[in-house]
Amino acid sequence: MKTYLLTTAAALGALSAMTLAAPAADLIEPPVYIEPQPLPVPVEEVSTAGWYIRGDVGYAFSSKTDGYYKYQRGYATAHGYDIFLDQAHYESIETDDSFLISGGLGYRFNQFARVDLTADYLSTDLRGSTNCAGYPGNVCSYDDSSDADIWTVMANAYVDLGTYGRITPYVGAGLGFANVSYGSMNNKFVCDQAVIGHGGPICGSSGKHEGQSSWRFAYGLAAGASVDITSSLKFDAGYKWTHIRGGEAYGFDDEDRAAGFTGVQSWDHGFDIHTIRAGLRYEFGGGGFGKGKGPMPVEPMPVYDPVPVQEDVVWK
Repeated sequence: MKTYLLTTAAALGALSAMTLAAPAADLIEPPVYIEPQPLPVPVEEVSTAGWYIRGDVGYAFSSKTDGYYKYQRGYATAHGYDIFLDQAHYESIETDDSFLISGGLGYRFNQFARVDLTADYLSTDLRGSTNCAGYPGNVCSYDDSSDADIWTVMANAYVDLGTYGRITPYVGAGLGFANVSYGSMNNKFVCDQAVIGHGGPICGSSGKHEGQSSWRFAYGLAAGASVDITSSLKFDAGYKWTHIRGGEAYGFDDEDRAAGFTGVQSWDHGFDIHTIRAGLRYEFGGGGFGKGKGPMPVEPMPVYDPVPVQEDVVWK
């Protein structure tokens, strides 16, 4: 009897515990929220392409070249004395050091490639000398002085070699034309003894030759670096070598014209101009003249999914 009562009590206790636990199992567990991740926001890149303007000042170093000229020669004939023109080498034409100014308009395609059209101007004094044609040895020479104005107009292409901090080195090359305009030349005969020519002594005599102006082919190479002052304004410094092809230099003097010779008497063989220069370059950017660079993109506030993610409810 006692054993029966104990068994009955244990069964009732277990049944009671199961009855109390059943409502708790029927309850819905609260949802668990997962922190949503912000959606990726595309950042628009600002184009570096666009127009730019530039202005420079520079220093051109002395340059030396040579040339050739025509001179009178004569010989006796049975009918008198015939005069004709012969050609001789002119030994030295040297420019002085001088300053130059330059300006241009260009277009940048991307962060590495750009082109521009530039115009340079310099004015320089000239000195020339050579032995007198038709005289032996160094008994006679020409001591000449003049000046010249030189314009160059060139189309240039550049490759920017990457930006390091604020500094961007570059290399470039250009093709174009140059106008060399000579002023009048003072031509003086210098000799160490009396030399008889043209019917009288020429030592110490002088003449004046009218300068010529001509357009020539020109090309050049450049290297330098720019420094970012702002995102649009650059300080540019570099070196440029320009070769100008040969062309007309001077006409005949009064004595030669009186003998019936006209036109051009002398030519130069061209110039190699070495310059260092510095200036400013303003880049408009934005893909077109005057549009300016767009504002830097601002990342908006993160966007979240409107409905939170909920774990699956487990019914027990």
